[in-house]
Amino acid sequence: MKTGETGEPWSIPETGILCEGRCIRVGWPEESELDAITALRNRPEISRQFFDSRPLDPVRNRQWLQHGINRPYEAVLSIRMKCDDALVGSIGWSKGDAAAGVLELGRVMVDAGKLVAYRSLLPPDYAGVAVDAGVALTDFLFAALPLRVIHMTVITSNRLSVRAATTGGGKVIASGVQMRADGVEVPVTHIDFDRGAWLRRAVQRKREPELQPR
Repeated sequence: MKTGETGEPWSIPETGILCEGRCIRVGWPEESELDAITALRNRPEISRQFFDSRPLDPVRNRQWLQHGINRPYEAVLSIRMKCDDALVGSIGWSKGDAAAGVLELGRVMVDAGKLVAYRSLLPPDYAGVAVDAGVALTDFLFAALPLRVIHMTVITSNRLSVRAATTGGGKVIASGVQMRADGVEVPVTHIDFDRGAWLRRAVQRKREPELQPR
């Protein structure tokens, strides 16, 4: 039995754009983006932030992204700039459990070098692509699915991901260690974002003035 098949089946679009943030869109990858996602994941500065940092084979990963992934109970999504649809990263989830109403949010990658060209176009108070994508995606997931809580487990030294998760409303619930694929134990931070926190975030955002990109 695949993950997610123990409760009422989840139903979300399995192609196209899923949600939009302030400056980005998040959606299922186009065929032309698959190898770029793998290449970004294989960069040393990116791969070391994953629990399995071994390089991915481009052909096998392309096949997995196209046909092997257990949609909608897991996902790897593209993050694209609104202004020109350029691919600047990815985000996704795994371990979707319909019966428990939970999933594990992660698979976050941002191409920092590519974003340099967009700095002048971003709002002065912009929290970053990772935060923007995380907020947009959690909004979508809680609105579209009967989720109770979204879990995140982040390597503690990955400050970008920890900041993105907590800025978006996640709460640090525990810390510990987890073994990587190479057998090395690393400190991790466990973060939860539940439906109540999402509803409070939605109310707060309605009270705030809307700021547009430059």
